Amino acid sequence: MAGFESLNDSREFSQIYKEASKWHCDACLVFYKPTNEKKIAVVASKKVGKAVVRNRAKRLLRSAFFTISNELKDGTYIMIAKNGITEIPFDKICRNLCWSIKKMGCLK
Repeated sequence: MAGFESLNDSREFSQIYKEASKWHCDACLVFYKPTNEKKIAVVASKKVGKAVVRNRAKRLLRSAFFTISNELKDGTYIMIAKNGITEIPFDKICRNLCWSIKKMGCLK
């Protein structure tokens, strides 16, 4: 996954939810905490839809994230998919995610 490790530990998740900066966009909620390592997690709850829809939402977010991953600072990123993300065109998801990351100051 382009130099990013996956985030698995529930303690890390809860720590990032408490301490990280966050930003809302149309497609998702983005959490960012600066660290020395590169980690990513993409989450879609059951509110997003059934398993097929949730997996599609996570694939869309991962793909949009990795289009701009070369320009990002090191840190831990969590993206939580919002309901209705599968109806948003992919280019709009990319623009929204890029804008959110830029607003949080995560670009190099």
